[in-house]
Amino acid sequence: MKKALLITPMSKNIIQDDSYDYIGVDSGALLLMEAKIPMRFAVGDFDSMTEDEFQRLQGTCQIIRHPVQKNETDSELAVSLCKKKGYDEIVLYGALSGRIDHTFANIRLLMYRYPHLVLLDDHQKITLLSKGEHVIKKAYTHVSFFALEDTIITLEGFTYPLYKEPITVKDIFCVSNSIVHEEAKVTLDIGKVLCIQSNVK
Repeated sequence: MKKALLITPMSKNIIQDDSYDYIGVDSGALLLMEAKIPMRFAVGDFDSMTEDEFQRLQGTCQIIRHPVQKNETDSELAVSLCKKKGYDEIVLYGALSGRIDHTFANIRLLMYRYPHLVLLDDHQKITLLSKGEHVIKKAYTHVSFFALEDTIITLEGFTYPLYKEPITVKDIFCVSNSIVHEEAKVTLDIGKVLCIQSNVK
């Protein structure tokens, strides 16, 4: 499996995992360079770094530079390029930090265009679950589910279990659950949900 870890400018503590290819998103490439982590490539308009910093970046990896005035976000361009390059798993790190409009844009990328995208920061993770069974490890304190369409959900091994419960896009009662033991199971008979895991109090 080909896996990509996209490091955005909002990344704080960079995960080091040799099973991933590292991709720099805009000035996230500087963070990788300073951490001495090799990159496959860097993509963005690079408007959040100085020209001197950009010159330092050149020669460290392939650089795909886009104009500042464009229709896509830098994260969107990076995710799209990774898909074209055949990556099976794409993790967008720092995707849930910083400006709320960029955070919302990243969530919409997951919801409507890249269902296997993983949105991650130091304390939170968002994935999309579709019809079927899903095992979730106890890595976060809070786990919430939000329907993206009419869904029937069963939660086993949670503090607040459910059995074949219908939920709609208007419902928010699946917020702030927790896993009882080491793992729990989510079954979707129909539909799909956002799974939001968080360690934020």
